[in-house]
Amino acid sequence: MPILSVMLGYLFFGEKLNKKRIFSILLVILSILYLIIASIKSLPWVGLIVALSWGFYNLVRKKINVDTDIGLLIESLFILPFALLAFFLIASKGYNDFQLSDPPMMLFIYLAGPMTVIPLFLYVRGVELCGLGPTGMIFYITPTFQFLLGYFYYNEPFSITKLVSFIFIWIAVIIYLKDLHETN
Repeated sequence: MPILSVMLGYLFFGEKLNKKRIFSILLVILSILYLIIASIKSLPWVGLIVALSWGFYNLVRKKINVDTDIGLLIESLFILPFALLAFFLIASKGYNDFQLSDPPMMLFIYLAGPMTVIPLFLYVRGVELCGLGPTGMIFYITPTFQFLLGYFYYNEPFSITKLVSFIFIWIAVIIYLKDLHETN
């Protein structure tokens, strides 16, 4: 998704790409291809679908000239019927975990909204202010924390192939963001 965001920013908003940024993008693409070829027997379809949907969501969101809070309100209202249907199905099947007898679970359910909306608001606001390229590259923080959680908490295996790819991707991100800082 970050590479797609950089490409979409370049194509649709004229975001600048110089030699250092192009080198960092090529380094990331090579790292991803290396990871796919070396360790995966098939294409990661879910990852590709998430990357495409999130990248094009960012493009459309930036193209539409509406304030961040109003845009999120409209998006929430659009999703509301689907959420109500999901809540109905959950409650009718007896999977409702929101019970007065379980205050900690109630607290977690209450906090799920702000824990989702606040980072989304800040991210969308960042895209509006900085552009798709820089926010896309900064977005590598998310998979990095997912990796750290998977490796240290869930004891997921971590191969040398993933380590090499991980190192090259972060070198590329640092090059891109350092160049971005130097030109501004």
